[in-house]
Amino acid sequence: MNMHIVLVDNPESGSAIPRKELREKCENANITIDEFVAIGDGFERQLAPFIAAGKTIAAIGGDGTVSAVAGLVAGTKATLIPLPGGTLNHFTKDLDIPQDIDEALARLATLSPRAIDIAKVNDTPFINNSSIGLYPTSLRSREQLESALGKWSAAIVASWRAFVSFKTYRVTIGNETFATPFIFVGNNRYELDTAVGTNRTRLDEGVLTVYATKTQSRLTLLKIALFALIGRYKQLDEFEEFFPTAVTIKTGRAALSVSHDGEVSKLKSPLRYVIQPKALTILG
Repeated sequence: MNMHIVLVDNPESGSAIPRKELREKCENANITIDEFVAIGDGFERQLAPFIAAGKTIAAIGGDGTVSAVAGLVAGTKATLIPLPGGTLNHFTKDLDIPQDIDEALARLATLSPRAIDIAKVNDTPFINNSSIGLYPTSLRSREQLESALGKWSAAIVASWRAFVSFKTYRVTIGNETFATPFIFVGNNRYELDTAVGTNRTRLDEGVLTVYATKTQSRLTLLKIALFALIGRYKQLDEFEEFFPTAVTIKTGRAALSVSHDGEVSKLKSPLRYVIQPKALTILG
């Protein structure tokens, strides 16, 4: 039976597949694209009637594109088809979706929809992970410096600035409250065998992963950064590990820089992280 989809893509991306070619690939898999929607300003408004009608929405691109669409589809009768197509595809890899687009499309006819979890920080959904502290601070600084210094020089300067001027945040998990300069929150259970955010075996366990450090020593934070760079998190004793369903983060400031699935946003304080069990229906 022929499948009909609405396809969200990023035609401005350097790795984007031309739409004519995408249509041909889908036709080869017995899939008809009823409508293309380009990710970007106003795409939510374009996509809204299709979601309201419970259509099947495919999203091709990296984690940022898929996350933006997943956040709209979650909690509705629509179904998401995540397709790999960007620089970072952690979500589709964790779902065991083939990274070859033709293989990913061909297997859809053999699959049934399934429900997985999605996480939120305040009103912002994310499919992979979110963090505050050193990482988003350095990312914002790097973006400001990159045009003048270049990518790697900007990254080094931004990381140094973040270490010199790091701040702490009060985190409450259950009955425990502590101060930390860094916190990582993942959608479902992450294993830090290599680098942060690269190893999930399930996305339907109904928990968050929280990694935080209680240290405020710059020397220890530098050690954490170096171990992260070479993928040796498991050798660190400085991380506290939690698997709650909700986390609250407080600060004296009105808003915080928060990273979520590779993006950085200013969100109002306090931050409230929650897991939304099986809120997202996917085919993939």
